Amino acid sequence: MASQQATQPAKPPATANQKPPAKPKRRFGCTLWLFVFAVLTLGLLGIGFLQPVKLAIAQEYIIGFTRGGIRETVETTSVDSCIRIAGSNELVSIPRTRRVTTFNNGTVLEITFSDQPLPAQCN
Repeated sequence: MASQQATQPAKPPATANQKPPAKPKRRFGCTLWLFVFAVLTLGLLGIGFLQPVKLAIAQEYIIGFTRGGIRETVETTSVDSCIRIAGSNELVSIPRTRRVTTFNNGTVLEITFSDQPLPAQCN
C-alpha cells in the first residue's frame, strides 16, 4: 500500500482588500444609565445649594427607612433679632428653622437652617 499524505488546502495569501474583524457594537444602555445618574446627582446638588430644606426632607426619609420609619417631625421657625455682627456696629435679624425628626427606633435627628441676615430695627 502506498502511503497517502493528507494535505490541507493552502490558505490564500493576505491581500489589501480584506476587511479587519468587525468590532463589537457599543452598548448604549450603559451610557444611558450613566447619563441619567449624572443628571440626578447634579439635580440633587442643585437642590442642596438652592433649597437645602427640601434636600433634608429627602435625607430624612432615607435615614428613616433604615431606622424603621419616621414617628414624628416637628418644625419651628424663629427669628434671632438684634444680633451684632462682629467687626461692625450693624444689628441684624437671622431667621432660623429648626426641624426635629424622631424615628421609630428612638433616634432623634435635629437640623437647624439659618437664612440670610436681615437688617434689624432695634429700639
